[in-house]
Amino acid sequence: MSSIIENLQLATQQVHLINLYQANSEVVYTGYIDRLAPDGVVVNTYDDAGLQDGAVFMRYDVIDEVEMMSEDLDNMAFRLKNATTEGLNSVPQPALAIDDQQPALAQLVDHAHSDHQVVLLVLADNDNYLEGQVQAITDQTITFTTFDKFDFKNKTQQVIPLDSIQILEFCGNELLLESAFVKTAHAHQETVKASEPDDVDAMLNNALAQHQLIAIRSADGSDMFFVGFINTLNADSVLLNLIDMTGQFGGYTLCRRSLIESVTTQSDYLQTMRGFIELNRQYELNVQPVLNDERLFDGTTDLFESILRQAATFNNLVHITTENPMLPAMTGYPGALTNGHFIFYNVDDDNQINHVGTMIELDQVVELSFGYMDAYLLEKRLKSTGNL
Repeated sequence: MSSIIENLQLATQQVHLINLYQANSEVVYTGYIDRLAPDGVVVNTYDDAGLQDGAVFMRYDVIDEVEMMSEDLDNMAFRLKNATTEGLNSVPQPALAIDDQQPALAQLVDHAHSDHQVVLLVLADNDNYLEGQVQAITDQTITFTTFDKFDFKNKTQQVIPLDSIQILEFCGNELLLESAFVKTAHAHQETVKASEPDDVDAMLNNALAQHQLIAIRSADGSDMFFVGFINTLNADSVLLNLIDMTGQFGGYTLCRRSLIESVTTQSDYLQTMRGFIELNRQYELNVQPVLNDERLFDGTTDLFESILRQAATFNNLVHITTENPMLPAMTGYPGALTNGHFIFYNVDDDNQINHVGTMIELDQVVELSFGYMDAYLLEKRLKSTGNL
């Protein structure tokens, strides 16, 4: 524990960008230390685009490692600088005013209570997290009402001892949007979805005509689902303008109809996302300035072939999933298409391009994503390090 505290003190003095790892969770927090309080550390955290994304309070005994140097942190430092240079936008972050000499957690839950903020809690001996609002506070406890964006009926109230709260996330983009959304009228909606092929076809055609927000669940067993608006539809595939978890444009995904397990047109989650999209319109945050959400595609062509050809010509980064169970989903660059095949040069976890590549059959590609923030950033990073 003493080495953790020493590393936190060093990171504070030297204003280091850090990763905070936990012993019993895969979640890593990246950011700059805001303050070291008697009961834990407060870190201003950043999202994958390099934008400030709220803050987190962590008790000292939850922290397993304080990382101050790594390839991942170099990559994040690049993204933070790029976000400033390119003028990327985020929801305005409220200022944090707490007394350094007093325990931080009690002050933070007090702020959350008075501002009606939605916050995220991680409790001791609990694998799950709770999102919701603080309804009441005593010296030792809080009364907490959960908000479940997937099911509005799942609204429970419980009394939680302050001592059992190990992590508190607050003022992140998604949490700020939820805080605004819960103030608007929202009632539980029964889910409307189709999984029979004829019903799926009818629903897709209607969603295209009505410019309707939909969710498509993948049939590959990954529990993956895409949320967005249909851009182009043909007999073989669906091309979506994706919406990310904060209601912003998230690039494009092309998927084969054979990959679709179900299509949903009404659910509490879609209702939440429509609320986020509307709030982003008010903030003028629908799309980041470096992304293009107005691309048009020719539905009379084989979209997989035309998009891969274009990516090969312009050396654009794409993400592909194939129906070959031996091949993982990969991000990289396609080579030229010949005789229904292409070589795919994937980028590994260390930002190195595999120059040997993998031979892939065009017909085996079932999902193709492109024009999204992470692809733009990874491509820029590869160029900055001379790997591209």
